[in-house]
Amino acid sequence: MSIINHFLSVVIEPQFKLARDLTAMAIADGKVTPEEKEAIRAICQLENINEATLMESLQGNYENADVRIPKERKEKESYLRELIKLIGTDKYAAPQEIYLFQIVAGRMGLNQMDVMGIFLACTTHQYFKGDAGIAVLTSFLKNHIAPKSKNEKENSDNIRAIYETVATNTERLQDPEADRELLRQNLERATETFMQNSILMQEFRDLNLDLGRILKEEELRTFKKYY
Repeated sequence: MSIINHFLSVVIEPQFKLARDLTAMAIADGKVTPEEKEAIRAICQLENINEATLMESLQGNYENADVRIPKERKEKESYLRELIKLIGTDKYAAPQEIYLFQIVAGRMGLNQMDVMGIFLACTTHQYFKGDAGIAVLTSFLKNHIAPKSKNEKENSDNIRAIYETVATNTERLQDPEADRELLRQNLERATETFMQNSILMQEFRDLNLDLGRILKEEELRTFKKYY
């Protein structure tokens, strides 16, 4: 449980207390959303522990806490951007950290696409120096897609939403040619990142779905839509 303990110990900093309390609340109170259940399951698999052990380790972390969730969307996004900067200090977003981040975002009323949008908006040169933002974004994307069903349309629709989010959250440089090139690079990077995930590729093959083709089609479609 090293990653979990590290995450929860780091966020005892006063400004990140909310993340600790919301994470503990989601896991310990039993009132979890389907997304949170999946995140908890994934955390347990990655840490090689059972859910009961995880819940027991977090019991009491929030019960006496004064949990004040930001009400305004801008305040929520500002808080989560700071959390991403914390997670990305080592230029890498570990799967466990991503799942925990999703739990926190979910407790704030944000969904999976909101989470992706915030990561895309935050992993720019404005927040990270050099290629650190790209490294954090790449490690995030690797853990953000999974086959939804055997139906190709349903999977294509899901992937389309992801590429749309990449496009709408790509940094704007106030130069049409530069903006066009940056969007092209971000879409290509998303495709390459997904295709580097051998487990993900195998999951789609097991359903007789060609993930590579679906990704390239959505990459091209999205680029044409915006340029």
